[in-house]
Amino acid sequence: MRKNLKTYRQVNIESGLLSSDPHQIILMMFDGALMGIAEAKGAIERKDLAAKSKAITKAINIFSALRESLDKESEPVISDNFDNLYAYCINTLIDLSISLDLDGLQAISDFIKPLRDAWSQMPEASKQEGMSLLKNRDEHLTQAAAGN
Repeated sequence: MRKNLKTYRQVNIESGLLSSDPHQIILMMFDGALMGIAEAKGAIERKDLAAKSKAITKAINIFSALRESLDKESEPVISDNFDNLYAYCINTLIDLSISLDLDGLQAISDFIKPLRDAWSQMPEASKQEGMSLLKNRDEHLTQAAAGN
């Protein structure tokens, strides 16, 4: 039964990724990182160090992917700020994985939740503006690669 639930969850995530816009994908990544942190807290409370390691690794991998997704060319200052924030989360999670500090994990979760909430409440006009900028950038890159 547990394997079936895991398979269902994975298919649900993959389906969501395939049908989502970049804004929704980033929101899913924030949710995944927060879920990993919550799972790590539960694992520490149960003294299940293998599950703790897996959950923290999940959150770290998500923050790494968020860093890689930054568009450092169009908004370098904002991108650098988010890069530093995600790096801070990664480094803190590494330290917390060793110290098994539940309060520290809660602090990281409390730090990320407002960002996740702000992202989820972004006005539709801002989302559309961002999509338009991405589309224009991608078209420019395609033309440059084609030598036009």
